[in-house]
Amino acid sequence: MFDPWAIIGANPWIEIHHVRMPEGKPGATDGQRIIWLDERLTARERRCVLTHELIHLQYEHSECQAPKVERRVRTETSHLLIPWPELAKVQIADLSSLAEELNVTVQVLEDRLFALSPLEVDLLRERGVTISSDVSW
Repeated sequence: MFDPWAIIGANPWIEIHHVRMPEGKPGATDGQRIIWLDERLTARERRCVLTHELIHLQYEHSECQAPKVERRVRTETSHLLIPWPELAKVQIADLSSLAEELNVTVQVLEDRLFALSPLEVDLLRERGVTISSDVSW
């Protein structure tokens, strides 16, 4: 399981600041060494937002990104936090329960499901997996 806090531990130059972010903004980065996380996040939300911001930091993003770039960051985040072997274990679940089981937010799970490869979709279908959501396969 991907642990973004291990990345922080291995890179002491990255500073994490827990602050009250503006409404609707769970995190941000300066693109160089600082990540701000909303102090109101749950542990699961912090894990997801920190991973997302680490990817922005990797690409040196310091401001809001174009939708296409943000989609790529969200997809990378979802793949790091939900690798195929974990998703392949899924049986039948609703998104909320599955997100809790995988220790991610529903948004990260939806991003991962949206980015399923055709092979992953086929493998899940062959196993009879159904996930109740608006994600169309």
